[in-house]
Amino acid sequence: MKLGDVLRKERERAELSVEKVAESLGVSLQEYKRMEGGDSPIEEWGPTLARLAIKLQTPTSRLIAETGRVAQSRQRAGQCGALIAARRIDSNLGLAELAARIDVPEAEMSRIESGESPLETYAPLLLGFAEMIDQPIFNLFYPCGLPFQELDDYP
Repeated sequence: MKLGDVLRKERERAELSVEKVAESLGVSLQEYKRMEGGDSPIEEWGPTLARLAIKLQTPTSRLIAETGRVAQSRQRAGQCGALIAARRIDSNLGLAELAARIDVPEAEMSRIESGESPLETYAPLLLGFAEMIDQPIFNLFYPCGLPFQELDDYP
């Protein structure tokens, strides 16, 4: 199963149209359809965000906005990266150590923390979607308590 499948099923469960979700998220209809179709960078960046939250032992939404709300996301360039870096430092983890724990190259972890990764685009979209369906963002990555990648079907 892909993250796009979870988005589609949750959108349908909330009885939201594709058009409504795309408009609310501020993305084109084509881009949102790519997200639900599993043909978007969100497939890589969503799970990366979830692994970061787990390893940093912090709510996923707090890696996107200090308040955990989408309205406070994207207030400054590189906001997600700065929040992730601050949590890493608070956890007394080195950059290389965190990179190893979430299975990304150290250079990629550096890009994330400097705010130069696609996480800056996709994390706020996922938080906005989670707020639309009135669910914690983490539930998108662990529906039914299991990683979505391990699910064969998600009712």
